[in-house]
Amino acid sequence: MRKNTFRHILLAAVLLISTFSLTACGNRPDSNGSMKSEDGRKYGGLIEAKSDEVVHTAFFDMKVNSSKKCSTYQFQDGLYAADSGKSYLEVEITITNTYDKDLPMSISDFTLDYSENENKDIITGYGMTELGIDGFMDNIFTLKLGESITKSILFIVDDRAEYLLCYKEFYEDKFEGDSYEITLVPEMLEPAVTTETTTETAVEESTEAATEEPSTETEETSEEVQSEENVDTGIDEE
Repeated sequence: MRKNTFRHILLAAVLLISTFSLTACGNRPDSNGSMKSEDGRKYGGLIEAKSDEVVHTAFFDMKVNSSKKCSTYQFQDGLYAADSGKSYLEVEITITNTYDKDLPMSISDFTLDYSENENKDIITGYGMTELGIDGFMDNIFTLKLGESITKSILFIVDDRAEYLLCYKEFYEDKFEGDSYEITLVPEMLEPAVTTETTTETAVEESTEAATEEPSTETEETSEEVQSEENVDTGIDEE
């Protein structure tokens, strides 16, 4: 009885290992680390791309058209300078709905990160709602079936040479799909006020000062002295 029991336990263990092996072999991760769920949806993968590449997500295609970094930015109410060690980063992207229905979306679907972000804080951007500037992404919008839009997002970030534009797939049933990271090497824009402008202004001010009419203060002082001399001379004669 003991031998039979041992054999049954051994057989069950072999069957369990075989079943696990078959299951694992049928759901091996791909080159991006993506796995497939029972309904065929991918999850757990990280797809990395450069800014000039078209990224194919489960819902839409995305391409970064440009990324520009600057120390000052022209808002509707004036020109603002970023805090010390910070920069304004404007990213323009094109997204095209490739899903089988309309997509409810948010500007916070697209976040920013960088390799030295020790706090791992989620960096979200600003769009049409906050800035009121045409061409920026709405905070909440619907990307209709087959629709393609090109919009910008403004981030305020630590001054770095490279950034990562991040996106993660979330389904309506809260299923989490793959993640995406697009490397950004932004173009550095010159500040609105340059050294050349300052020099030109200084030259103009100097020229204006040189062409001003001479002061009459010296003439007035001379007349006062002459007047005093005449009075003294009159007293001596008497």
